[in-house]
Amino acid sequence: MPVLALLLAVLAATVPEKPVPSLLANGSFASTLSGWKVPEDESNSETGAMTWSRLDADGSKTSGSLELSTSATADRNAFRVGQCFPIDPAVENLSFGARIRVPPGQKARGTANLEIERFKSPDCSDDVIPFEGLGGITNADFWSSRREIVSAAGARSARVVASVTKLYEWRGDDEIGETDDGNLFRAFFDDVFAAVLEKGAPGGRDLVPADASHFQPAAAPPRKERWGTGEVEPPVLSLAVIDAGGKPHPSTAVAECSSIEAVRLEVTLQTPYPEEDPRNYPLQPVVLAGEGGLGPRPTVELGLFQAGDRERKLVPMTCTAGPTAELRVLGDRTQRAGGIRAFYDCLRTSLPEDSRAAVPSKLSDEDLLAWRLANSIVANPAGEYEVVARYLAREAGFWHEPVLSRPVRFRIVSKAPCPSPSPK
Repeated sequence: MPVLALLLAVLAATVPEKPVPSLLANGSFASTLSGWKVPEDESNSETGAMTWSRLDADGSKTSGSLELSTSATADRNAFRVGQCFPIDPAVENLSFGARIRVPPGQKARGTANLEIERFKSPDCSDDVIPFEGLGGITNADFWSSRREIVSAAGARSARVVASVTKLYEWRGDDEIGETDDGNLFRAFFDDVFAAVLEKGAPGGRDLVPADASHFQPAAAPPRKERWGTGEVEPPVLSLAVIDAGGKPHPSTAVAECSSIEAVRLEVTLQTPYPEEDPRNYPLQPVVLAGEGGLGPRPTVELGLFQAGDRERKLVPMTCTAGPTAELRVLGDRTQRAGGIRAFYDCLRTSLPEDSRAAVPSKLSDEDLLAWRLANSIVANPAGEYEVVARYLAREAGFWHEPVLSRPVRFRIVSKAPCPSPSPK
């Protein structure tokens, strides 16, 4: 009786999130760098350096951060420091992250990274299991938060590694990058942590961005910014509705979508320079806000509006990421409850008559919105909408102001969740 069981299910009680202690020592660098060291196999010990800095992520005058720097390039271009910690065999997943800051205006191009290496030994002494990283952060003069989830299966220890990498600049008298040009690349790390990810850990990402003004085009076009010794253009963010055939819908026409199916979107991001161009800079991949609490910090948020709304009020929605993004229009409370009610009635009428009597024929709006199945139901309110994507350029570790896509329109056509009964 799986349908009946689902109908009778109630929303599980919300469990307050407990603070999870970090497995690392001195991740806040209050007054020293104790607990952190250069790995024994580090090849860049001569031109790389780690120092304690008074620059604190929260502006505290009684704490500081870890500053890493390097002037080397070519095969010695990265300088790394880390801390090893044991992992209990029962642990399935780990969460790790940090707050990272890269001063702008540096002569050298480079990235700051945070990675985690896993080992089968209890002391990080054997071959490393393929590591996971958060992606490089470039010249962004603010504290960019980073968090990632990684499997601990098969690992009995792990090492969190903070690093800076200086990118090679071609010189006619040094084609293989063996000469140290003396130009430092620097970055700061604070609030570094690694923690056991509890099962059923709550998420907490907002379904809707807090401010509709985030999606208003700037009065002036994005300016060029410095990347090492050169200037670069901002990245390009593209957005399109995916049709039933899996292809982007032409931007010249309004796409038509069903009220009982998620709206599929293609979100792409790229730099305006080819990979071999020295002006090519790293970008954090597209991770949509609103897809849940796990994984890396979102880098792209979507703003949904009713087409023609002069007040430009955000329409509540949520989205999930995959090969394509899937957007669900939630609408206001009344619209949302009405859509869920249609599904509830459909499921109830599909039950055998003897089972149907045990299921309430009508639920209040509050009960419907709290129904455990509510979050999995697609019930887009009919109407015409406009969606805009916004790349969180600063938050993602790139120092341009946020970058917007062009607005894309689509029309929701009302569809019944239950097929019409066949005539007898």
